Amino acid sequence: MRKLSILILILFAINLQAVTMSELFNAIRKQPATKIDEISSKMAKIAQDRVNAGYYPTVNLFGNYTHYNTPTSLKPLDPLATAKLTASGQALPFSNTIEQMGIGISVPIFVKELEDLSKKVKYLAKSANLKKELNFYQNEALVLGSNASLEYLDNLILALKATQKSLKTTRDNLQISVNSGRTPGIALDKIDEKLNQLDININNISIKRANVISNIETLTGLEIKNPAKMEYVKSIKKDEIFALKPLQEVIKAAMSDYKASKAKRYYPKVAFSAMWSENYSQNDIKFGENVHAGYGYYRLGISLPLYNKGEDVDMQLKKIAIMKDKMKLRKTEQELKSEAKALGQNLMFLEKSIKLNELNIQKNKNLLKYAKVSFDEGRMTEEDYLVYEDKVLESKSSYYGTLSQKWQVIAKLSVIYGNDLKGVVR
Repeated sequence: MRKLSILILILFAINLQAVTMSELFNAIRKQPATKIDEISSKMAKIAQDRVNAGYYPTVNLFGNYTHYNTPTSLKPLDPLATAKLTASGQALPFSNTIEQMGIGISVPIFVKELEDLSKKVKYLAKSANLKKELNFYQNEALVLGSNASLEYLDNLILALKATQKSLKTTRDNLQISVNSGRTPGIALDKIDEKLNQLDININNISIKRANVISNIETLTGLEIKNPAKMEYVKSIKKDEIFALKPLQEVIKAAMSDYKASKAKRYYPKVAFSAMWSENYSQNDIKFGENVHAGYGYYRLGISLPLYNKGEDVDMQLKKIAIMKDKMKLRKTEQELKSEAKALGQNLMFLEKSIKLNELNIQKNKNLLKYAKVSFDEGRMTEEDYLVYEDKVLESKSSYYGTLSQKWQVIAKLSVIYGNDLKGVVR
């Protein structure tokens, strides 16, 4: 029976064990939001293949069955060919019904805009891939920040319960004094009011806790009961501002698109095309039998645009849009650099605040011990004693809040500099 009880306790402990940060980060990759980003990145890569397909020839097979209301030539004949056939006494092939089977091919020789369009979609594909990474880092940061908030709320609940426990001990001692008539009963009411307020605070925090858990479960798809343990094992690698990269590639794509429009407007296009057709006539009007003749051509063509006001205006609009995007990029870069600098300084100050808050908790605990003794001996009023209880609770809340702020700063820096938190937090 004892072994069974031990086994049940072990299983219960395992069930309550929190997931690790690595498990939370790994779970993000399996979520629909991440899969959508992966699909978008693949689509951008395929778009590049679609533009490059413009360099390849197109080949078509065709077949026609045509019935005319008057006899029609089996194939086009120029005047010289018609004269030769007539002079030699040969009949021209005419029929009301003509069948055709053939093949056609078209090959681009020189299309300047294809080169620029290919660069455009290459930059867009790279931007989509970078955006996919950035979105993943943002989701990691959200999970880390939410987990830090959950840890803060749990520690706050523990601090509130510790204050409750301390107050209940004081109340038990006070009850003895009230029962003996040495202390008025109103003293108990003040303690009870304080205990009730702590219950209200715990309940309100529990509501916030449920919302935070919901956020984590939405991002990871995992069922969460407790916060994951966190350890800062590696500093954020601060190279270039990664968050700017997707926008930088979009601007490059826009510039290539402008060049493509310019090439389309001012550069000639050269193409080669060829066609061969086997034409069959039914019941030729001269011979009264089926006749067939081959007909084909090849062509090397060039076209040069001379005037198109609409395309000229479109190019001006694209040029202005690029200038606007560059200004946005510059503005965003200034904002992110300033934010990163401030966050780096905040991280240093938060580390110092954490140590100071630890000392403050210990000092307030010591003061509370003396306050309890003074209150029990009647040398301190109840109101003054409750102030010391509040100070311990406030110092704990400040400490846990500072810890949570530290994780929030780390999360934000990881997004700005493009760090995978799996290598930063364990």
